[in-house]
Amino acid sequence: MKTIITLLTFVLFSFQCNRLQFGSNQTKDQTAGAVVTFLQGNITITSQGKESKAKLGDVVRPGDRVLTKLGRVDLQTYRGEVIRIKDNSDVLFRDIAGESRPNTDIHLWTGNLLVKSVKLKSGQNLSVTSPTMVAGVRGTVFSFELEKGSVPKVKVYEGVVSVAFKTSPKLIEINEGLSIENYNRLVKTLEENEVVLEPGERLEVNPNLNELVYLINAKVAANALTNEQLAGFTDFDNGLSKKESVVSPQEKAEAETLVSIAQETVQKQIESQNSNPSESAVVTIEKEHEEKRVEALNKIAADAEKIGLDNEEEIHSHYSVLETIHKSNGDVLSGAVVAQLGDIFIIHSTKGVFQLSVDDIEYVEYKNFKVKTKVKK
Repeated sequence: MKTIITLLTFVLFSFQCNRLQFGSNQTKDQTAGAVVTFLQGNITITSQGKESKAKLGDVVRPGDRVLTKLGRVDLQTYRGEVIRIKDNSDVLFRDIAGESRPNTDIHLWTGNLLVKSVKLKSGQNLSVTSPTMVAGVRGTVFSFELEKGSVPKVKVYEGVVSVAFKTSPKLIEINEGLSIENYNRLVKTLEENEVVLEPGERLEVNPNLNELVYLINAKVAANALTNEQLAGFTDFDNGLSKKESVVSPQEKAEAETLVSIAQETVQKQIESQNSNPSESAVVTIEKEHEEKRVEALNKIAADAEKIGLDNEEEIHSHYSVLETIHKSNGDVLSGAVVAQLGDIFIIHSTKGVFQLSVDDIEYVEYKNFKVKTKVKK
């Protein structure tokens, strides 16, 4: 039986945002945090105004901000959620669940998240927010993407995600800039337009309404929202909707690479309160994650072999892409990159399924462009 989390009402959500921001008014819980279990590239963590380069074993606390440039990082919380922050992302952890702290609240300013939740108990919550949206989840795998100047993209791989607009309760006091008819339509849309996404579905957002919600959120607090700005918006009837979006083999494979290590290891590291992880702790985290990701990659490769594709047309049809993989030794494979984790690529080619390291590959060539995975020395 699928359980759907009930999203907060606007008034309650505003209260929650104020209460959760930087974890300032929450009961102190020294177990609230998430451990860096895997990372690539340039990752920075800002904690209490101090910026540092992320390292394996670092603990992210409520109020910390994570910025990825050309890199990505996997985090595992005390409760067991696994969160992948992808390239060029800016993420604020407004709250992180702990032993006595029930909520994990992740705010995405820009970028792309892949989240794997645990089965939550009554009273526990996991939410991902943007300036205009809130996604509530329970026991699920989903992605949440936000590009600057665009609308949020939410896609569910497993489980259920409930999505709604996030806006100020003060909206009910702002009606001078709208006709009574348009004002009533706007309030009705924002209060009732919640969408429940299931596996293989993605969110569709009305850009016009998204822009208005952003405007309200940005300016209501400062009392800077003018009647003229409100009067220009009339398309309120279609706020949120959902469309079928089949989970691709590559997306399914990436979700499988979002592995978790022993919860005892994570909890012990969080409870240690060390700003600099001990060498033994780092070794344990690295070893456990490597074992889990090897298992995941082997399973992905085995599943690809079972499909039995052995020609370009079948591979292209299944993966919706056809690539030429140029190996460092001069060999060439025709097929598709199924998954990548760290320095390992899984290639499904006409010659079979291979696990290749980044050093084995010179570059991957697509039909109209090239993506180099290694630069010639």
